[in-house]
Amino acid sequence: MGAFRLHLCAAAALALACTPIAAQAEKARGLVSHDGVYSVEVYTQSGACDRIYRWTINVAGGRVTSGGDGFMQASGRISESGAVSLAFRRDNQVANVTGRVKGGAASGAWSSPTMQCAGSWRAARIS
Repeated sequence: MGAFRLHLCAAAALALACTPIAAQAEKARGLVSHDGVYSVEVYTQSGACDRIYRWTINVAGGRVTSGGDGFMQASGRISESGAVSLAFRRDNQVANVTGRVKGGAASGAWSSPTMQCAGSWRAARIS
């Protein structure tokens, strides 16, 4: 089984900032923006994957993208209510991620059918 290695991103990309008017409109509609750069820690609890991975992701308009190093591709969404649904890919390996964002923190579970590993994760907004 090939090892699925996620590397700490060399530098986090800048997140898109909402204008004050857009932020006021979101607040008036009761919407919460989860946009920003997040530091992510992934913990393996079953399977032969590395025990811990660390990297960054970017969230803009609820869409998730990789933080920059190119070793791993992140894609998915964070809904306005904070529900997380992502996939991380590298070569032919994939990890599916679910969870919830509340405020500047997030957590949840992940599993990989290709690597036969699973575990938990947590993240914190860093900008």
